Amino acid sequence: MARKIIYGKYLVVDPEKVIPSGALLVENDKVADVGTFAEITKRHTADEMIGSSEHLVTPGFVNAHGHGKGITDFQRGAIDNTLETWKFRTYPEIDRYYDTLWTAIKLIESGVTTTMHNHDLVNADEYYDEFSTTIRAYLESGLRLAFAPTLITQNVFVYGDNEAFLTSLPRPTRQLCGRILRRIGRFDLREYLKAVTDLRNAYDSQRVRIMHGPLSPQWVADEALVEVKNHAAAHAMRIHIHTLQTQLQKLYGLNRYGKSLLEHLHDLAFLGENVTCGHCVWLSERDIALLSETGTSVTHHPSCNLRVRNGIAPVFALLRKGVVVGIGMDDKELGDDKDFIEEMRVASKLHRLASHRLDSEHLLPVDCFRMGTRYGASVLGFSDITGTLEKGKQADIVLLDLKRMSEPFVYPDHSPIDLLIYRGRAADVDTVLVGGEIILKNRRLTRLDREEVIRKLRESLPKRYAEEFRENNKPFADLKRAVAGYFDPWYEDMERIEKAPYYLMNNRY
Repeated sequence: MARKIIYGKYLVVDPEKVIPSGALLVENDKVADVGTFAEITKRHTADEMIGSSEHLVTPGFVNAHGHGKGITDFQRGAIDNTLETWKFRTYPEIDRYYDTLWTAIKLIESGVTTTMHNHDLVNADEYYDEFSTTIRAYLESGLRLAFAPTLITQNVFVYGDNEAFLTSLPRPTRQLCGRILRRIGRFDLREYLKAVTDLRNAYDSQRVRIMHGPLSPQWVADEALVEVKNHAAAHAMRIHIHTLQTQLQKLYGLNRYGKSLLEHLHDLAFLGENVTCGHCVWLSERDIALLSETGTSVTHHPSCNLRVRNGIAPVFALLRKGVVVGIGMDDKELGDDKDFIEEMRVASKLHRLASHRLDSEHLLPVDCFRMGTRYGASVLGFSDITGTLEKGKQADIVLLDLKRMSEPFVYPDHSPIDLLIYRGRAADVDTVLVGGEIILKNRRLTRLDREEVIRKLRESLPKRYAEEFRENNKPFADLKRAVAGYFDPWYEDMERIEKAPYYLMNNRY
């Protein structure tokens, strides 16, 4: 039996329990005992001692929403824009396996031990190979993974009558749209359900959880959503769905159903404890009450929502109503670098202004730490095994360099969680364990060759990448203009939506 003692100046067992000069015993893959360094070393001997008086020991971080893009959209040529037009672009092909490994490397170096991969399919004709290749890369990296194929069945181009929209387009743009529809149609509901079932049978384990990923209520037909919900219930699976990401999506629900898209999901009996709604930027008080009443959880993507101009999700209001909220980077971090600690910090700063009252409550660093650990594990279905360092949990552990965070001086009585959220960065991550296995030690990967992955990725890039990108994306310019034009009349209606902002700042309303 392999035994390790992990110790540090502080041990964060969970957001509510911090042990100064703390330590824990790891036996094989689990936390076997927790206490002070003196208590643990008195009770146990170990094969290996890991840590120092200059380390902060925490649970592994949980990236609760992402799409597994190692080389980011910006690096591949796309400039941030609003979702409804930004999504229409294509990239020259690169090696998926090594791109996923690069994703994993950046996550590990940021202290992430569990991640969610919402997979946007590229090659519908070989979808199972594409899914399997991605999952195998994560398994090789040592990360814990929640994997969800995405599904889209309707409203591919606009929120409304897509046939009429296509008819209005010039012939070349209409032909482009036809190719997009044929590609999406090859991975229909039947193929999607088969893929999810096959992946679950092949990979579901303590290391990998297969989830459902219907993309969003405006992009998936009601009958398909009901089938997904029934399949998930029959197989004890979780569901992750993007919800109310933009104000146009909010308006679509009001126009189409006379209520919000989240209320519509409730009418379909879709919401529940096995469902997580991503983004949730444009929620009403009624929406938040429904999330709370049904036990539906949420993932918050603060940097992404800023970068693609969505807005700010009402996270403080959600948490006050008892909604479980995880943090996901969505491959659009503020620094485009998968720094999960910085993502927690962005969340912390965004939600300090829930009111202009001088004595008002607001989101605290410990709330963001909870979202980035325990709550993240919960929304991915891993709360039984990770998210905290309680006895019996999997030993998913991060050791961070307190000295780096504190240079040249930090007030010594600050909470270590406050110190992490205020000053920590991915560069402060020293050692990472998943299931008791060291996958990063002294900032060096133990499973993967970083330089080899970079070399393989560079080799897979087309020689004329820029030219290929420009040429492939020329046809999308007319489509984007047409989509933007379609929504022009909506903005007058948008001004009539009741304005009750959760974050006042400089809001005119």
